[in-house]
Amino acid sequence: MKAAIVKEFFWLIIGSLFSLILSFVFLGLLDLTSGAEELNEIEKVFSVQLYIVGCVVSLISIYIIRIVVSAIKKYIIR
Repeated sequence: MKAAIVKEFFWLIIGSLFSLILSFVFLGLLDLTSGAEELNEIEKVFSVQLYIVGCVVSLISIYIIRIVVSAIKKYIIR
């Protein structure tokens, strides 16, 4: 039981790190940058909100992919 908890905690940390990186990719794909050199307050808040949404979506996607891969492994090994 303890090994399973440690394994899930490890995956949470690794998934969080990957989601931080993938959220930058998410923001880059949206290409929602302003032409001005300095962002106004609303654009700053919007950018941070999009970054947080990107982190959450990336973390959920990583866990879904992990679950699908483990299900495929169990199906193939049988």
